[in-house]
Parts: sequence; structure tokens; C-alpha cells
Amino acid sequence: MRIFFVILLVVVNISHAKNYLTNTQIQPRLNIINGASTECVMHHFYTNSGWTQIKGEIGRNGIDGLYYKKKNNTIKEVLVAESKWNTSRLGFSGKNKTVKQMSKEWVLRTMDKLVKKMDSATYRTLRKLISYDQYRARLFKLKPVGKSSIQITIYKIKNKGLKAFDEIKDIQLRPIDINAPESNFEKGIVKAYNDCRRKYLRKYMDGLSDGQIDVLLRDNTIQKVDIEKLLR
Repeated sequence: MRIFFVILLVVVNISHAKNYLTNTQIQPRLNIINGASTECVMHHFYTNSGWTQIKGEIGRNGIDGLYYKKKNNTIKEVLVAESKWNTSRLGFSGKNKTVKQMSKEWVLRTMDKLVKKMDSATYRTLRKLISYDQYRARLFKLKPVGKSSIQITIYKIKNKGLKAFDEIKDIQLRPIDINAPESNFEKGIVKAYNDCRRKYLRKYMDGLSDGQIDVLLRDNTIQKVDIEKLLR
């Protein structure tokens, strides 16, 4: 009898997990997964390029990527980066939605919040360098290409003031086949992409087993219909 109840409890729990997500919840959560995974890949890209990452967000708001480099134990370079998945664009904030994301005004407003929250010499130094335009601003975009590839494009943010704002294509890497990466760099990007997606699928998509997640990771992009099939 005890074994029967244990089995029944397991079945009930599995049933509850599979039915936890409604159809209306899947796409919003998938949007979060795609955005978070892109940011995660960006961190891999820059920290493997010699940059030190420091927290740039308070909660889910703030700077996606805040990095610096030191020389003789002094911060000499600052990088402010925003990550976007596929066709997502930079937004606007402020009272009348006039402050463009990644503009100098937006960056300084965010840094003021970080300095107040963190209250450390590092944040104060970063804020000072940014105020003197001693920083780089980048838009990091990751998008699916075809059926099996992903592509990274990096844009320079020029003329960082609010009224003069341009995105200039800086680097566009060739598409990377997630099933057949060719170089160690490409292998590292693919591993980061899949590790990041796995992490956030586990967090936001209740009811998916590791085996089901493995199936999803075979594709370069995860669609709502793919998850609906697995949760039936």
C-alpha cells in the first residue's frame, strides 16, 4: 500500500509539472530565456577577451554588460554593453520615454543607481570615467541563421549623447553551425550558448526533463511549438 501511494504521488507531481505552464505563459518565458541566454553568451565572449565583468544590473534592470580592464592595478578601460536577441532593438526610458537605452544619459543614470546601491570605489571610478567619455559602448546581437547556425554582430554606439546616437556595425562574425563548430573559438561559443540555454530552460520551463532539453538544444533556436509538443 505504501509503495502504491509513493507511485501515485510521483505521477501526480509529474502531471502537475507538465501542466504547470499554460500556452499563454510559454512565449513570454521563452523571450526571457532567449534574452538571458544572449546576455550569458556575451559575458562569455568578453570575459574570454580579457575583460573583467562587474554587476551592472539591479534586479532585472540596468546594464547587461559592465566590464573593465586594469593596468598597474588601476582601471584604465571601461566597456558598457547591451545584449539583444535576434531582431530586438534598444528601447527608451525616462518620464516621456525620451532617453534611449545605451545613450550616455541612460548609462550615467544607471551608474548613479549602481553607485548608490553598491557604494564601492570600483563603481565610483567607472562612473567617473564614463562621465568623461572614457569608455566604449557596444550593442551585442545574437541571432539564428538558417536551420542550424547562430551569428554574432557587434555594433559600436557612437556619439553617445541623447540627441546624436548612431549604431555602427563594428564586427560581424561568420555564422557558426551549432552542430559543427570549426575552431576552438566557435566551439566555446556553442558550448556557452547551449549551457546558457540549458540553465534558463531549467529555470523557466517547468516540466521539461534533461532529455527533453537535450532535444531542444539540437536546434539553433527554440520555438513555442517545440515546447508545446514536449509538454503534451
